[in-house]
Amino acid sequence: MFCNIYLKRIRAALRDPTTLVWTWVFPLMMATLFYFAFGSLDETAQLQTVPVAVVRDSAYQQDQTLQTALQQVSQGDSALLSITYVDSTQQADTLLQNEKVSGYILAGDVPQLAVSGSGIEQTVLRGFLDSYQQTKNTVSRAVAAGVSDPQQLRALIARQDFTEGISLTKNPVTEKVGYFYALLAMVCLYGSFQGLTSVDRLQANLSPVGARQTMAPTNRHILVSADLLGGITVHAACVGIVVLYIRYVLGVDFGGKMPLVLLTCLVGSLVGVAFGALVSVNHRIKDGPKTAILISVIMVLSFLSGLMVSGINYTVAQKLPVVSWLNPAARISDAFYCLYCYDGYSQYFLNIGILLAMAAVMFAATAAFVRRQRYESI
Repeated sequence: MFCNIYLKRIRAALRDPTTLVWTWVFPLMMATLFYFAFGSLDETAQLQTVPVAVVRDSAYQQDQTLQTALQQVSQGDSALLSITYVDSTQQADTLLQNEKVSGYILAGDVPQLAVSGSGIEQTVLRGFLDSYQQTKNTVSRAVAAGVSDPQQLRALIARQDFTEGISLTKNPVTEKVGYFYALLAMVCLYGSFQGLTSVDRLQANLSPVGARQTMAPTNRHILVSADLLGGITVHAACVGIVVLYIRYVLGVDFGGKMPLVLLTCLVGSLVGVAFGALVSVNHRIKDGPKTAILISVIMVLSFLSGLMVSGINYTVAQKLPVVSWLNPAARISDAFYCLYCYDGYSQYFLNIGILLAMAAVMFAATAAFVRRQRYESI
């Protein structure tokens, strides 16, 4: 009997177009939109070449040192500056006012910089000129002290790095993957629609199917368990398809631990179905309001996990840690992060344990409510 109910529940779920659209088609569309919208997000976060104007007056023509320095920082693929040469300050002012350049440089004993703002590009220009002036003063003092060996002079201006940049995580953390992980967390919670359907089918006052199943001689716990397991199976399969699409079609990295990624999707789907089942046990509320409650709660949880605003999940974790730990969307997203970033599994299995505890509590509450339901007449 259990297998019969289980297989029929899977067949019924696969024939439900509404459920499949929200748990399969819609996530695939959202993932594709994320790919095109955030594909260059990590690249834009990197420092770009700064446009700057240089007034090519008589002072500039006589300053060979400044000419050489500007030439060095404006060549190659990793050029710091993109230089536009002008013949007067009026031309430079025009470019600055039209936002064609971030600033312009006037040669002299101490080169001057004119800017119209105080952003990152203006800070880069000031840093370049400060570094240039310090290096020039150092060489001038060395020459005045009698240093004439070219190797010694080169050693004075050579830059040494006394620190080494290393990554604390296995894979570099990028802003783009956060949106995909939060999207998958939302899709897992969409399993609540399967839980809603399963328990609604046992509500005698909500549908003829519910009335027939309530009168059936089969134990109610077997009915509920088989129906919920069928919903979990279908939803986990849909989420798995979305994960494979994101990984192998869109090329989003999960850290090379695909079995654990799929386990996370299964556990997340379990939580989603349990949440839907818990909301659905109230037989006094019709299906429409229940669906509205599920969607509203899922959207709030997804927002707090970083789906709409990047980094808000970290802010919530710092300011409201209890809310963060009790947010299943945040735990699912963080589990994906743990697989992507870390070699160890302690934090990952902590997230999985919390999710399983959430599912167990919600399923237990659902079972208690279902067992207490009685009808005066069917």
